[in-house]
Amino acid sequence: MTSLPSLKELERRETDMILRYADDTEYIVDYITLRLRCPCANCDPRRDTEGRLTEFEAEVQLQRNEKPSIEKSGHFGLQFKWDGSGCNSGIFGFDLLHSIAKSCADE
Repeated sequence: MTSLPSLKELERRETDMILRYADDTEYIVDYITLRLRCPCANCDPRRDTEGRLTEFEAEVQLQRNEKPSIEKSGHFGLQFKWDGSGCNSGIFGFDLLHSIAKSCADE
């Protein structure tokens, strides 16, 4: 198993964030993508089937792409808090954040 580089810096911008890692890689992730990948017990099952995923994506696309506040969740990951509507309960492990960031770069 390959170890992930540690997150060195997270720069929050108005509609996206830049994740900078110790191995000098850098990725940009917009907040809508982050909301779509929420790992919480309410959001995760909404991606189980194509129909539910389509409905979930449409709902998230209606939300503002706004800059959230961030809370660290121990040494495990980060929790993003949006002022507007949407889910605020997902805790994004550092491994999940890295996976999301890499998938955005591959698109």
